[in-house]
Amino acid sequence: MTARVRRAVAADAEPVAALAARTFPLACPPALPRAHIADFVARNLGADAFARHIAAPDHRVFVVDGAGGPVGYALVLHGVHDEGPDALRGAPSAYLSKLYVAPDRHGAGVARVLLDAVREDADGLPVWLGVNADNARAKRFYAKSGFVSAGLRRFSVGATEFVDDVLVLDGAGE
Repeated sequence: MTARVRRAVAADAEPVAALAARTFPLACPPALPRAHIADFVARNLGADAFARHIAAPDHRVFVVDGAGGPVGYALVLHGVHDEGPDALRGAPSAYLSKLYVAPDRHGAGVARVLLDAVREDADGLPVWLGVNADNARAKRFYAKSGFVSAGLRRFSVGATEFVDDVLVLDGAGE
């Protein structure tokens, strides 16, 4: 069965937040204190935050459903961003803030269809993201998907600050 992507609606805020709470820790370095992860999730990935994203005209929440609810989601922020690749600052872009898949669906094509939806929705805008430098699995996926290195950024989870790799779809910002 091929995974199908749809745009989230208001009723999705709670189940997407629950998926985010389960999946965000998987992308964090193992040494990161669980309290810092819990703080980040509470501040940024709760149902209220997703409800705001779903309602915002320049934000997109894409969802792939499974038998018991969402099994993958992507959060994209369209606009001009203060962070990200130097070549894109001051210009409209599509910032892929989050793309997470339930662990039991890894390798099932969910991330691929989510990323395809992000690309299509970007409608010619450059697409970029930040990924933890130690997240080898995600970096492999993005490299296979055409993303290339475009610099570094600082990213905080709780009281811990990281330097993330910034990636753009090849050719973006040139």
